[in-house]
Amino acid sequence: MTKNEIKKILMSLRTAENDSKVNNLLGKIDLIAEEKLSSMVSKIGDNEESIKNYLLERLNKKEEKSVNEHTPINEMFTYGISGNTIHLHMPVDLHDMIAKKGILKTVDTVNLQLLDAIDKINKMKNEGYFKFLGKENIYMISPILVGRELKFLNELDFKTNSYKKSELQDEKFVASHPEAMLATYIFGKETNVGTATINLDKVNSKEWQKKKEDKVKEFNKKGIELEEENQK
Repeated sequence: MTKNEIKKILMSLRTAENDSKVNNLLGKIDLIAEEKLSSMVSKIGDNEESIKNYLLERLNKKEEKSVNEHTPINEMFTYGISGNTIHLHMPVDLHDMIAKKGILKTVDTVNLQLLDAIDKINKMKNEGYFKFLGKENIYMISPILVGRELKFLNELDFKTNSYKKSELQDEKFVASHPEAMLATYIFGKETNVGTATINLDKVNSKEWQKKKEDKVKEFNKKGIELEEENQK
């Protein structure tokens, strides 16, 4: 059973009461390397019923500290904390959206949601939210962050890197690049991975805010808006 199939089963179990747990488990599934996931599936049982029962057991467990590792910030993104950095993560499965909207509109939607997530994090930090005290950067690492997405992030002054799977399969290269080592630990060696980071002081600058506003206007002209804006 593939990672996407497992995520679809998990999303079918979502309720108002377990929403945060589902988001947390989606995040954890995305972070598991394919080899480790295959091993887990073999032990659980490689069929829908076994996977569903296992996920229900996880969702029905009493609240644990781990549930707060990834907290939803908007409809698409969750965040976690590591050192002085806020890690943004997108556990949402994009396959259905791509089928309905196409790849270009999907990427634009993700980018608009990303700007919204950054806005919310920045506002909470400026208002003194305790989890964000002393946090200086926003960081992302994902197979999603390649090509068109990296171009968008570069235009908004993110510092970006990308690693080809051929590089991640090179042990000497990985050993000399800590970020590449992180990429292989999270995603394995069979996919291209991109990373992006930005300092929160940069996000607070008038110049960056103007760039962000211009991007939002571009998306809105294409008919791509946040749902909460549509409800106003």
